[in-house]
Amino acid sequence: MSAKPPPSTASKMRFLQAFWSALRDEETYDLRKNPSLWIGFVLAVPIPMLTFFAGAPGWLKLATLPAPFFWALIIGATGRVGIEAHEESLRLEGEVSVAHETLGEEVVKRQALEVEQKEVVSELKLAQAIQATLLPESISRPDCEAVARCIPTRYIGGDYVHCQVVAGKWLYLVLLDVSGHGISAAMVVARLHGMVRRLTLTKQSPVQMLQRLNTAAGELLQHTYFFLTAVVARIDLENGELEYATAGHPAQLLLRKNGSIEELRTRNRLLGMDDDILARDLPSKRVMLQPGDSVVLFSDGLFELLKDGEGDVLGEDGLRDRIAGLGELPPPLLIGEVLQDLAQYQGSSGFDDDVSILVARYLGRDGS
Repeated sequence: MSAKPPPSTASKMRFLQAFWSALRDEETYDLRKNPSLWIGFVLAVPIPMLTFFAGAPGWLKLATLPAPFFWALIIGATGRVGIEAHEESLRLEGEVSVAHETLGEEVVKRQALEVEQKEVVSELKLAQAIQATLLPESISRPDCEAVARCIPTRYIGGDYVHCQVVAGKWLYLVLLDVSGHGISAAMVVARLHGMVRRLTLTKQSPVQMLQRLNTAAGELLQHTYFFLTAVVARIDLENGELEYATAGHPAQLLLRKNGSIEELRTRNRLLGMDDDILARDLPSKRVMLQPGDSVVLFSDGLFELLKDGEGDVLGEDGLRDRIAGLGELPPPLLIGEVLQDLAQYQGSSGFDDDVSILVARYLGRDGS
């Protein structure tokens, strides 16, 4: 077994400092608190006694008389250093114990927060799955095709897309954008879903739908800071007439088969802000479609993108330039091209705002 290493110079200096401090400490001389004084005195009493009985010279007898007091001082101070070291050790052990208890409590709290976070994420994933059921199924008919995509910035979002063929004649296209993100906006979307379906099935015009949606939005949003933008379009599949109305929504696009683009916009105001949101002149507009023309509806999250590493915003003009020339593509491929191009533009497939896009292609009565 290896020998114990000798104490270092630093250790010796710390002991001497503690010894000197003990000599100046009143508690060192308190017999009740420091029994080492008695031990030192008793151990040294035989020294003067031996000099007297041994017939030592007088000067030696006098020199050894204070020996018990001297050793009482030395042993007492040393004992006091040991007591203080023991008390410090107990104090440190107490602090470590308290630290361990505190750390244990923090660990328990963190574990509880992690469990709670997992439960919240699980609930959000369930809500995401439920909201995904609101996304309309793709339409593929001889006279039209329609495909929609929604990408919430979080698990759930405030965009809503609907497309449906009614009575074999009318193709309805609806896109709503609730301001804000997350659960609150998603709840508004869920409330409006049923109304949109009812209005569609009863063959309401775009203007009538905006009026009804505005009333509903006013009731839903009256105690919030939310508002709602919308675009409602209806295509007569028998003759290709497109009737549309927008409310506070950015200009939507009509992509002609030859690659030219036309903006679709009316001057109706935001939904949920006022009872009267319709423009006095032309609350809705009509335009004739040719076989192969596509209507492209989208939320503002599709063009409010920052270029990777530069901070430039894509903007509506940038989005329009990217869609131009895609008129020959069917809706699924057109959407795929746009989303891939935008992901490359911003350097990420994630978006800072909810993103929705709906593309409907009119094929004509003969499916050309």
